Parts: sequence; C-alpha cells; structure tokens
Amino acid sequence: MNKIQQTIQSVSLPRRVVVACSGGLDSTLLLEALCRFRPEVQVTVAHVNYCLRSESTGDADFVRRLAERHGLSFYDRVADLSKMETGVEEKARQIRYRFFDDVLSETGSAAVLLGQHRDDQVETILLQLIRGGAWQNKSGMAAESGRYRRPFLTLSKKELLAAAKEMGLAWREDQTNQDPHYTKRNQLRQVIIPALQEMNARFPEHLLELGTQMAEQQALIQGQAVRYYADFVQDYRSVPDEWWPACLKEMATRAGYYRLKKEQIDQFCQLLHHRPRPNGRIDLGDGYFFEKTYYEIALKKKETTAPVSNKKMVKVSQQNGPLVLELDQWYFFTDSMLKLQSNAFLPVNDQCIALPKQLDGPLSICLASKGDRLSIPNGHKTVRRLQIDEKIPVEDRAKTLLLKDQQENILAVFLGQKRWYFTQDWPKGQPNGKHCLVWRIEEN
Repeated sequence: MNKIQQTIQSVSLPRRVVVACSGGLDSTLLLEALCRFRPEVQVTVAHVNYCLRSESTGDADFVRRLAERHGLSFYDRVADLSKMETGVEEKARQIRYRFFDDVLSETGSAAVLLGQHRDDQVETILLQLIRGGAWQNKSGMAAESGRYRRPFLTLSKKELLAAAKEMGLAWREDQTNQDPHYTKRNQLRQVIIPALQEMNARFPEHLLELGTQMAEQQALIQGQAVRYYADFVQDYRSVPDEWWPACLKEMATRAGYYRLKKEQIDQFCQLLHHRPRPNGRIDLGDGYFFEKTYYEIALKKKETTAPVSNKKMVKVSQQNGPLVLELDQWYFFTDSMLKLQSNAFLPVNDQCIALPKQLDGPLSICLASKGDRLSIPNGHKTVRRLQIDEKIPVEDRAKTLLLKDQQENILAVFLGQKRWYFTQDWPKGQPNGKHCLVWRIEEN
C-alpha cells in the first residue's frame, strides 16, 4: 500500500478530475487511492456499460454504489454493443473517449485518470509491434497524453493486487479476461507473454525498455521535424530530403490524420523529387490527400457535410458576411466547432476563454482575408503578416477567423482555428463576464 500511496501523492493532478472506473481491480484501486491519499482533489466517477456480458449491469451498480459511498458525482452511459460481431473493441474505445470528454466538459474537470498499469503497457507495445506499420507508434501508452493520465503505468498488476488486498477492497472480476479466444489482448496475456517469459523471464522488462528507447528516439525525430516544419511547407527544397518523411508525418499529425502509411510517404517523396512536375497530389484515404503546388506542400481534406445533431448548428460557409454569435449555439467550420455559452463551471484553458464583462454582445465572427488589419502596440498589422509572424502553416491560414465587437473592431484572431491572438482592442484588466467562448477540434 505504501507504494500506491507514494505514487498517487507524487503525481501532479489538477483540482478536478474524472476517474474512469469499470469496477475492476485497477480502476477501483485508483479511485480508492485518490479518496484516501488525495482528499484535496475533487473526483467525479465515470462508467460505461457496453452490455456485452450478463454481469454488465451489476458492474454499473457496483461502481454507482462505490461513488455514493465516497460522496462522489457519478456519470454513466449505456452503449449496447451486444449485437456487434466485429470491431467491438474499437467501437467501445470511441464511445468511452467521447463520453469521458463529455463528462470533462460538464463537470469542469481538467483530466481523466485511467487505471492502466505496467502489464497493460507490455501488452500494448507487443500489440503495436504485431500490427506493424512503419509510421505507427510502438512505444506504448504515455503516462500523460493531453487530458488523459495513467498514474499506475509504472506499477505491475501483482503490486496493485497486493495493495488492494491490504486495503480490504472489493472489486468486480471480468471472467472474459481469462478467455484467450475472446480478444487478441487476452491471447497475449494468457498464452503468448507467458510463453515468451519461459524463454526469458525478463522479457516484459526488456520490452518496456524497447518502448522507452523508441519513445525517446521518436521525440528527437519529431523535435527536429517541428523545427524544419515552417520552412518545409513554404519550400520543401530548403529542408534536407532525408527529413521529408518526418516532416510529412508531422503534417499528418497536425491535420488529425493518424493512419499514414510508409508507401504513401514514399509516393509523395517521389513526387517531390520529380521537379519537372510542379503540381500533384497523393490520396491518403478518408478524404485526405497530400498536395504539392510548385514548392509548397499541404495536407488537405475534401469538404464533407457537417454532422447532424439535435442542437442548432450553423456552418460559416453557409453565411454571407459575419455571423452574429448567439448563446448556446454551435458554429461549424472546416474541422472545428465554436460556441458562445455561460462560463459557469468551465475552466479557462486551451479550449475556453472567458469574455470580459463589457463584451456581453452582440459579438460577430467571420472568416479573415489577407488584407484585414488589426490593432497592435504602436500601430496596425495585416492578418497575413500576423499569420507569418505566428508561424501558422499555409494550409491552416484560410481557416483564420476574426472576432469583432459592435463597432466592427477586431478583438481577437482565431489562428488556424487552433488558438486565439488578442489585439489592442481587447479590453484588458476587466473582470470576466458571464459568457465564454468554447471550441474544439473535430476528430475525423
């Protein structure tokens, strides 16, 4: 138990967190450890019921009672996947991460905590190696990835089990975890990894070392690709050609395309080497494509219809001129969404800004043009100059939005639909009002 206590107390946590709790050993121990050893953290419990086993409802009831016993808020979602024959794991993953994001937004929490541990990491790295793909991650899960945290990633299942027993905890057992035919991960856990440990008892340790080495190497490669990136998209010839693949992968990552294949990289690099052909494109699938225009490079996505929702929606491309922002209405752009809403319970972070009190409205938003001018200290600057100075990729510049007040003053610039730049017309030193702007990037 001491090791669990030390681990939980040493990890940096925000004031509000969501614990993803299935009712199994790992997540139940994580929830209990937080309540015992980090009482200053406000915890919300989230559970997903996929209806895949007869015990699923019992699992949900167990987690609900666990939350009630600790006086914690409880959120659950029922997603019946019992009729699905294939792709269940991927579908379940998509559902739970959307659900967790919803709970984060609703509770104003800043992180989701997951109970994955060292043994899970071994299985994940091995699965990644088996699946292959020259450009896919093979270093396992990150202890911290965006708003997701895995505090137990350095602890083994054996250590968690011993701590849970010492603390006198009860948890739910998923019997399907013992069936090697149920999932590929089960087959690794029950058959393949034990067989490899017979060959070398330190196999898990060696695999984790390999994952760490690959993560460090990838960080070095990505770091250099980021340094080259701005020059690469403007004129790829200015970057050594051995770095083109890494820069193209960085471009795909920024665009939210994560299924890039080595043969696609190779095809586009051949196009870049073919100087007599000034323009061309390589289709990547799912509507994405690499495009070469003389010496500039971009990754683009074909226009698609906005998703249907029970909420009122407006697409900026359907409007002539500026849009007047209405409260609690989503505005859809190329690959992101923006909404004006009450800032109650919403933390100001990289996806939310509180509006000054006197900007209570009406505010408007519109697409920027290169010649638009905004106020800066000691003068003015065009939007095009701002995009260059802020190193906004060429392919993102057409997405730039302007937030204006009633007098048509440009208050802020939404650069590439990723982050805000505030002009001299933005009121400074004013208390936050009752409204805020919330945005999110759509995952395609």
